[in-house]
Amino acid sequence: MLFSRTLVAAGLLAFAGQAIAQDRFTATPVNCALIKSGVQRLACYDAQQDPQQQRETASDSELEKAEASAEQLVADKKVRESIVGNALEDDPDAGVMAAMVDNYLTAEKALFSFTGSFVTHRPNYILPVTWVEQPNTNPASPRLGSVGYDYDLENVEAKYQISFKVPLLTGMFDDRTTFWFGYTQKSFWQVYNQDDSAPFRETNYEPELFFLHKLNWNIGPGTLSAVSLGFNHQSNGQSEPRSRSWNRIRATAAYSYDRWLFMVKPWYRIPENGSSDDNPDIESYLGHASYHAVYKLSEDRTFSLKLMNNLRSDNRTSVEFGYSFPMGDTLKGFFQYYNGYGESLIDYNERIQRVGFGIMLNDWL
Repeated sequence: MLFSRTLVAAGLLAFAGQAIAQDRFTATPVNCALIKSGVQRLACYDAQQDPQQQRETASDSELEKAEASAEQLVADKKVRESIVGNALEDDPDAGVMAAMVDNYLTAEKALFSFTGSFVTHRPNYILPVTWVEQPNTNPASPRLGSVGYDYDLENVEAKYQISFKVPLLTGMFDDRTTFWFGYTQKSFWQVYNQDDSAPFRETNYEPELFFLHKLNWNIGPGTLSAVSLGFNHQSNGQSEPRSRSWNRIRATAAYSYDRWLFMVKPWYRIPENGSSDDNPDIESYLGHASYHAVYKLSEDRTFSLKLMNNLRSDNRTSVEFGYSFPMGDTLKGFFQYYNGYGESLIDYNERIQRVGFGIMLNDWL
């Protein structure tokens, strides 16, 4: 708290100094809104409104109403619990996920507006222990052939995912439309292979640019919550013969019903020159879309399912199941099971079966 107050004070002093120097800045709501820094923007509003005096003169009912309204813009645990309830205690299901998605989209926008920092994108998790039945010791692709590792692969390794996003071109679109830069990194770490200095076996880098449009259309029994469209690049950053990469135009449609969130993510792969394509047959393993289902049992218990299928006669199917659950007051445990292709780019054409346990840093919602 002391640190945050110090930041606000510093921002107020910086703003005041800038105003004196320019001798033409007036702390109006419009001018305050033009300030990019979240801290300095808050200091500008404080300088204009004198919040301390406003609090001293306001009635108790006015204070309670203001705090209750502000809580609706923050995706904290208390607000989420009030929205989701608990399916195990026979709390109502109707509209739970639609309200959750609406609160999440509103809260992430408010969070960035205040802090000016990154917000979470996909789930962030750490799985210190994962077990693979048969590691792929000789990854291969049609053009680059097969190549082994310089060390023996352990069946047990760590896996983690880091994912964040930041809005771009803010203020140029209506309130329902945002343009984002997103980044996701997934790593597989042979941390227990101490004989070979615990190497990182594979890391996939996935930057993307996309438009997100909030809809809230009531269709059938549920709500079409949002759609998105953008450019996605994914690569493993390695040189030949272990290099893997592809570029896609990818869309998303999110539909919520009761406690369920369903997402369809179709993509179109941007063609590459055959002489430089690291993985020309990747669509024959991963297909042209992924299908997701998320079920919110309670605020701190979530089931998720991801499916991919190549929709061909050889019928290659991949499934990823996740379950997050409370571990104490602040942490969430996380269990993940994967069976199929494309868990990592290096193994896009090799069936992998993995079980992992760890910590969920932030969930889907």
